[in-house]
Amino acid sequence: MLNSLNRKKSSSILLLLVCLISCGKKEQPAEIAENHAVAPPYLKVDTFDILSPKKLDLTVQYNKENYGINSYKLDTPRIIVVHYTAIDNLDATLNLFKNDNIASSRDYIKDFSSLNVGIHYVVNKDGRIFHLMPDTIVARHLIGFNHVSLGIENISKDSTDLTDAQVESDARLIEFLAKKYPTIQYMIAHHEYNDTTLPHYKYFRSLNAAYKPYGKIDPGPNFMLKLRKRLAADGVVLEK
Repeated sequence: MLNSLNRKKSSSILLLLVCLISCGKKEQPAEIAENHAVAPPYLKVDTFDILSPKKLDLTVQYNKENYGINSYKLDTPRIIVVHYTAIDNLDATLNLFKNDNIASSRDYIKDFSSLNVGIHYVVNKDGRIFHLMPDTIVARHLIGFNHVSLGIENISKDSTDLTDAQVESDARLIEFLAKKYPTIQYMIAHHEYNDTTLPHYKYFRSLNAAYKPYGKIDPGPNFMLKLRKRLAADGVVLEK
C-alpha cells in the first residue's frame, strides 16, 4: 500500500515537472517579445571623468564665441568623428584630456580659446573603451562641428599602429551610439571633416572667420575602410 502511494506521488511530481517545463517553452505574447527586441542599447565602458566646473565654464565661452550657443550642452548629435591620438600611451592621453586649459604647445588652436581639447570616448589598443564625458556636453575635438558631434579617439602613434581590436570596439561603440541617438546621420574620419563636398559639411559653423579648419590625417583611409566594412556587416550604414 505504501509503495503504491509513493508511486502515485512520484508520478504526480513527474507530471508537474513536465507541465512546468512545457509551460516554460510556450511562446511569449507578441508585445513581450517585441519589448525584448527593442530594449535600450547597452555597452560596457570604463569611466574616466575629465569634467570640472572650470571646464564647463570654458566650454560655454567657447560655444558662444564659435557657435553662438550660450550653453555647454550638446542637444542634438548628428555626426560621429573618429580620431587617433598621436600619443602611444593610454595614461598620458587620459591625463592630457583631464586638463582644463589647452597646452601652450598647441600653436594654432590655443589662440582661439583656452579650453582644452576634449573627447567623449577613448579606445585603447586592446579594445577597452573609456567614457570621458557625457554625450550631452560639447567636447573640443575638431573645428566647426563640435556643437553637433560625438568624438572617439583611438590610442595610436600613427595610422600604422591601430589595431583590429580598435576596429571592433569602434564599430560596437558607433552602433551603440547610432541606436541611442537616432539623430546621428553621419560617421566621418577626422581627415574627412574639412571636405566641403561631403554631406556632413552642411553642419559646419564658425562665427570666427579666422578660426579655420585645416588638414588632418587621422585615423587614415585604411582604418576607416575596415571600420565601415565592419559596421556594414552588422547593417549599420552612416553617411560621410
